[in-house]
Amino acid sequence: MRSKSPIIPAVLTTNIDVFSQHLEFAKEVGNSLHIDVIDNDFCQGKSLEIRDWPELLIEYTEAHLMVREPLSYLSELAAKKVTRAIIHIESNFDLIELADQARRLDILLGWAVNPDTDLDKLRNFYPVSNYIQLMGVQPGLTGQPFIDTVYPAIRYLAKNPARRLIVSVDGGVSLETTPKLIAAGADYLVSSAAIFERGNTWKANYEQLKQIIHDR
Repeated sequence: MRSKSPIIPAVLTTNIDVFSQHLEFAKEVGNSLHIDVIDNDFCQGKSLEIRDWPELLIEYTEAHLMVREPLSYLSELAAKKVTRAIIHIESNFDLIELADQARRLDILLGWAVNPDTDLDKLRNFYPVSNYIQLMGVQPGLTGQPFIDTVYPAIRYLAKNPARRLIVSVDGGVSLETTPKLIAAGADYLVSSAAIFERGNTWKANYEQLKQIIHDR
């Protein structure tokens, strides 16, 4: 199961009201939501505790675990009915144990990769999941400048001869970068600032990004 929309709204907050507003918006426009989880160890920042999340009555949710020990989070995510856990390959886990736990809990997996990580390190993870999230910025705060090396990284993954990879980009998605990301071969774009921080016209901002993709 994946998002039915190429644009996935994201939420990174410690405020339950803001979380709920982003959730309701995501249900309205595409029925998919990307939720950032930070432990302030893997990278700096804070997020709303999983136990405090409202009920996720939405078709597709992916939890992006910017945490040092992701395995310990899976049970909580399952209790909240999260569809997919996106795990940083730079974090600490045993792949077989993680895959077994996710299978028992009925959670799909995906792999996040930092901008400075060698993409060849992903090869061991493909048999478990072909869902790859490239970071367009360093993990943590929203609103960072986009890192241009992501474009060739997308092209490299999109042309993988061994298997069809699903490529998502998180961070730095904007009106300027969106057409280039799609042209490079990205399947999904995770967006926060381009939707929620350009005035109060959230839906218009979202539709503008979708239109750019449609016009490609």
